[in-house]
Amino acid sequence: MQNGKVTMSLNLNKKPYLRLANEEDCHYLSYNLREADYREIKAVTGLPPLMCLLHGLRASKVPFVICYYDIPVAMLGVVPNGLIGNIWMVGTKELKSISLSFLRESKKVFPILKSNFQIIHNYVDARNELHIRWLKWMNFSFIKKHENYGVEQKPFYEFIKI
Repeated sequence: MQNGKVTMSLNLNKKPYLRLANEEDCHYLSYNLREADYREIKAVTGLPPLMCLLHGLRASKVPFVICYYDIPVAMLGVVPNGLIGNIWMVGTKELKSISLSFLRESKKVFPILKSNFQIIHNYVDARNELHIRWLKWMNFSFIKKHENYGVEQKPFYEFIKI
């Protein structure tokens, strides 16, 4: 305490880490999503984010959450569809604060996500520039632009990685 004020010291050496996701993460993330991720969920499903995150948690082979200072900043997984895995990811605005380590680690984690599938596939909102940049960084191929996708009939890109 300094001058009657409580001060908080942060462990500046703390690194982001990956762990298995849980329902508590879904609740936290559903209230703290990046605007682009919220819009994407709404455009595809029309459902509340919490419902979609809980579905993703339960349906994914290995649902992960990325934490920074023990706070979830992103959640991702792959939902099985035969030999195809439908990859998904959402995050908070704090994801940008770990962008370099996130990019470096993504290429290491991806083989774990893909291990049970011959093809990884999904759709991304054409307005979600951050996710589109990440998909390009990860060498996904964009195979088609759908002008009227999801319940809101918004433009989405279909992407794939073999």
